[in-house]
Amino acid sequence: MAVEKKWHEKFIVDPLNKFANLRIIKSISGGIASGVNILLIGSILSIISILMSFIPGLKETEFSVKFFALKELVFGIVGVFFAYSIGAANAKYNKIDKQSVGFFAVIVYYIFMRPEFVINENGITLFQAEFSKFGTNGIFVSLVSGLWAGEITNFFKKHGWVMKSEGLPEIIQTWFDYLIAGTVVTLSAWAFTDLLNVDLFTIFSTILIPIIDIFSSFWGTLLLAASGPLLFYFGIHPLSVLYPVFAVYIAAAAHNADLLARGLAPTLANGFIINNYGTLLMINLGGAGSTLGLNIALLFSKSETHRKLGRLAILPGILNINEPLIFGLPIIFNPAFFIPYVIVPIINQAIAYFVLFFGWVRIPASLALSMHIPSVINAYILTEDYRAIFLVLILITLDALIWVPFLKTHARQQLIQETQKSN
Repeated sequence: MAVEKKWHEKFIVDPLNKFANLRIIKSISGGIASGVNILLIGSILSIISILMSFIPGLKETEFSVKFFALKELVFGIVGVFFAYSIGAANAKYNKIDKQSVGFFAVIVYYIFMRPEFVINENGITLFQAEFSKFGTNGIFVSLVSGLWAGEITNFFKKHGWVMKSEGLPEIIQTWFDYLIAGTVVTLSAWAFTDLLNVDLFTIFSTILIPIIDIFSSFWGTLLLAASGPLLFYFGIHPLSVLYPVFAVYIAAAAHNADLLARGLAPTLANGFIINNYGTLLMINLGGAGSTLGLNIALLFSKSETHRKLGRLAILPGILNINEPLIFGLPIIFNPAFFIPYVIVPIINQAIAYFVLFFGWVRIPASLALSMHIPSVINAYILTEDYRAIFLVLILITLDALIWVPFLKTHARQQLIQETQKSN
């Protein structure tokens, strides 16, 4: 006899799992995850740049200027990598050649960006395009480029519309298998852009303005702060569902970085957006649900089980990886921890919002975006403001205090179980 599903499985878990398992959503999630990891290189360069700024007289040298240009170059072309990674992720789920589709996606991305070829007075042809389009500003064009290349290629491969190449070496077979699809991908992107005169970058830039306004509002960001732990609590990894939303926050971070590069101070008056991907990373204290405070509280629990788990989970927690706590404590499906797990990130987000709103800490305006840098360090990298460090430390302390009463109740239950086992 089949057991009837609980309401949360029927109306929350199953629909969201279906959404997360859609090929398009999985392609976006996997591609953005890979693209953000590429930003680690830029993050390292940013850290070096910050360290260099503390050396007297070095900041204005030719070496420093060249190094800054290198950092800007890495951040400036990351949109190309996003296009490749989203195309490759789509190919993975379509079970076709990832490298071929990734290359096709890069071609499509350049076509969509509508570069111009200008011949100078010396007869040399110059490739001319707005550089900012090729950074995280172009993430939604990257998304379309990757899916465009992947889905068209899959359509041709699925229907067997390939050039026959039996008997040839495997690498050459791949060339011919994807030759027709790659040609159609390229021509269709060109027709869409040049013949129909569609400027995707401008369209997305226009559409994103009201969307960013919604997600960067006080209530919008509280909704996002609550959604991550809610998804995890019901057994759904938030990254599998929320990456399309994170793309909006990445675009907001790019907006801030552009304003900062123009020499503007990171203030609301200058058009900087409080809630961006940098802000999320700065207060992502231990992972989804901001569990670093919980982890610290576990170290001082009366329960030996709690203390052991706290010691095992503390290093991953510092690096914003909290699966050991979510599945080990556990938090998932545990009524004892539902309230603090959802409430703590909302409180953190609300406090951070008003601190940034009143200018007590600089608004994050860096593209050094890495979720696995310890939050205390990340806070300074993203804001270059020492006050951000104090903000993070205060939030971690507050989080621990909120978790303590719930943890004490759970510890009493653990102590009873530990006593029973010893007897």
